[in-house]
Amino acid sequence: MLAASLILAALMGAPFSPRAVVPVTSAAVTASVQPAAFNPSAMARAHVAKITITPATAGTATTVIENQTGAIVETLGSAIPVVAATPIEYTWAGTGVADGVYGIHSTLTDAQGVVSETVVPVTVDTTAPGVSFGALRPALTKRGPVALRASTDDLSGAASIRVDVASQTDVPIGSADVAVGADGTSGATDWNLRLRKRLLLPGVYRLRATITDRAGNIGTSDARLLRVDRAVTTRIIYSLPDAGNVIALTFDDCGSNRDFQRIVSAFRAAKAQTTFFCNGVNVRDNTSADRAAIAAGNTIGSHTWLHPQMPTLPYGEQVSQIRGDVDAWWKVAKVSPAPFFRPPYGLHNATTLRAAGDAGFAWTVLWDVDPSDYLTPPPGELVQRVVSKARKGSIVVMHANANTAATVPQLIRAVRAQGLEPKSLDQMFGASAYLAPLGS
Repeated sequence: MLAASLILAALMGAPFSPRAVVPVTSAAVTASVQPAAFNPSAMARAHVAKITITPATAGTATTVIENQTGAIVETLGSAIPVVAATPIEYTWAGTGVADGVYGIHSTLTDAQGVVSETVVPVTVDTTAPGVSFGALRPALTKRGPVALRASTDDLSGAASIRVDVASQTDVPIGSADVAVGADGTSGATDWNLRLRKRLLLPGVYRLRATITDRAGNIGTSDARLLRVDRAVTTRIIYSLPDAGNVIALTFDDCGSNRDFQRIVSAFRAAKAQTTFFCNGVNVRDNTSADRAAIAAGNTIGSHTWLHPQMPTLPYGEQVSQIRGDVDAWWKVAKVSPAPFFRPPYGLHNATTLRAAGDAGFAWTVLWDVDPSDYLTPPPGELVQRVVSKARKGSIVVMHANANTAATVPQLIRAVRAQGLEPKSLDQMFGASAYLAPLGS
């Protein structure tokens, strides 16, 4: 019967595709298969097809697996005596066959010589699905919704679709489920920007669509950028003691491309990340270091455009200073310093906090350790000033200048010797950095 369906397709001018296997049913003999699609090489899931043949009458049954041309690739049972209503069970490992849809073809011959047959398709699929992730609409939003669209031309079709959301440095935040359409090839949803029932905070995010096909193979798309920008209420932090045996070595200003690059390289060599609070004018002027810092997975925050004493400025100018930093990072590297803001000199008043929140910064990051590195103390003294005051979750404020840059390798070794691992703010906060409080 499978071969006949292929011939019919050819006569009608329709090219055969693996999806063209048409089931054949019979009252005299039925067949079922679980799962309907499988990967013979998979180990984490069932990697065989379990086949059940149920005759309605006594006789003999032959069950074979046929390929797309109708040729038999494996015989499961030949002229096996059967009893009415008593199932016969087989397993098929699919070993050595190409990906495709195969026919489980069972023929029953009863005592009078009457022949009945049934065909059930089963898919062998060892290939990860290709994933097409549609453009985010809109790609810049305050609260959503954002249209998420994903599709695949996978052999066995999509079993599930989700969109994984990560920070711009790829810290996982959560995922949004996308319902699979009736055709099994695509899905769509309008996402309300909530993950774990919490609203996504302002910032830039990397979204990837992940499709699991019916054989258990997983494919993931390239990332698409989502920008969230709205007013929030900022919160001041000085340290993160609940983060454990970690420390944030942070660097302000970034006035010298060379010194900025040296710090980036030192952390890369140490297999660690850090956080930079650069002024927008320096972001504009030190683009190679900017991009190197982002490529190495470091966190960035806003430090205003020109490093003013913020409380001396009216509200509008404070917002403009913070926004200038946001615009600079987006133009240079398609990233955002949100949600982290550090006012120059740590100086702030109520107007500064309102401006930071209205500019989209959920966290105003100060510090609990200040070694006054801008006074260029000798390297040993600078290191001692840090380690003598450092605690679990400490945030250390320093500057991207020549003396500090030269001391960074020694400083990293010293804090590690104290049992503290240098981390970026992204790493210390984790997903909570990017999710608003419940109910907001």
